[in-house]
Amino acid sequence: MRRMVAGCTDCDICRYLMDECCLLFPRIFELYDRELAGGPPAEDEELLDLMDLCTLCGLCPCPDVRANLLRAKSERVRRRGLSPAARLLSDLQSVGGLPAFLRRTASFVLKRRAGSRGAARLLGLQPDRRLPPPAEEDFFTWARRRGLCEERPAERKVAYFVGCTAAYLFPEVARAAVSVLERCGVSVLVPDQQCCGMPSAVEGDERRMVERVRANLETLLALSDAGYDLVCSCPTCGYFMRVILKENVRVGQGPSWLADDFFVSLDPHRRIQLAHRIHDLGEYVRKLGLPVERGLPDRGPSGRWVYFEPCHQREQENGGSYPDLLWRIPGFQVEPVGSSTDCCGMGGSLGYKKEFHAMSLELGRRLFEKIRSADPDGIITDCLSCRLQFRHNLSYPVLHPLEILAGIAGRKN
Repeated sequence: MRRMVAGCTDCDICRYLMDECCLLFPRIFELYDRELAGGPPAEDEELLDLMDLCTLCGLCPCPDVRANLLRAKSERVRRRGLSPAARLLSDLQSVGGLPAFLRRTASFVLKRRAGSRGAARLLGLQPDRRLPPPAEEDFFTWARRRGLCEERPAERKVAYFVGCTAAYLFPEVARAAVSVLERCGVSVLVPDQQCCGMPSAVEGDERRMVERVRANLETLLALSDAGYDLVCSCPTCGYFMRVILKENVRVGQGPSWLADDFFVSLDPHRRIQLAHRIHDLGEYVRKLGLPVERGLPDRGPSGRWVYFEPCHQREQENGGSYPDLLWRIPGFQVEPVGSSTDCCGMGGSLGYKKEFHAMSLELGRRLFEKIRSADPDGIITDCLSCRLQFRHNLSYPVLHPLEILAGIAGRKN
């Protein structure tokens, strides 16, 4: 952490670049300015506290910041262990994989405010946050019923990486993804897959993260070699696999004094291959050309909607794939909201933590004000963490662009 702070204060760019959209950098420069004014240098605990101010939103321009933070988080877990709340928040895959009876029971309890508050208190989470109930039928169960987990011959075929939030909490979004792809003439395979690894990395659970990333590398690259296009509908999963996994890769080179490769135990060549081969689903559909026009719905939801492009989507530089597709729907009114530095503040699942809840709301305050000023009939965003944050703080309905493109926007979301 001292190495990271030294690099940031020597550079100084993020003092002003990240002063309104980040909690980490203002605190770094507060500590630095204190020392410059003759005060004490940053103490160990003050440096360690910096780890909990970063959501890995990706808005800062420096990969060394992320690599040092990931290494520090991992080292802290090795020394102190992982709290039950952090383990739960970073392992939706295990929660979603519970037997159907337990999943239905959890869903029944969490759909009730008293049940949600009680569960949050039991787990040491922020009780004001409604915990999202698991879907009674997860996406993978639905996909197996549809025969989507078996390989089939096709001229154009994709292997779909779903992401845990869509798979276990909002399977209607993943089903919409399948519908859109199939209407565009694409055969969909839902392969065996693990969590992308981002939630475990954020919490510092390096061992679990490496296991899951290694498994996904083997599965996805084997399918790519067999002729499948790789697509992902979750911006966070896409950002992790397309950006973070290949940051600080040093093939055949020694370590850097700025930041060592956090994923050094994983084959750097295969990480680069995956980053180059996997596509954001919206980007993929837009590039299909004519089949997209045939697959668009006749109309969208009524009224005037706003679209927020989440941080992890912007940092993949996809060029606004979803707005381009939504604007093609006859009569549908949608306009962008938010700037290139706006963030909802949720930080994946960090907004559920007691110690981060208030900071989460403060991070998103500027964006919430812009949405309230627009006063739309609804919000569209492709990040399901943003969806949870908007539902907690705003009164507007929230949809994924795939739900609109699939023509199912009128259903309860």
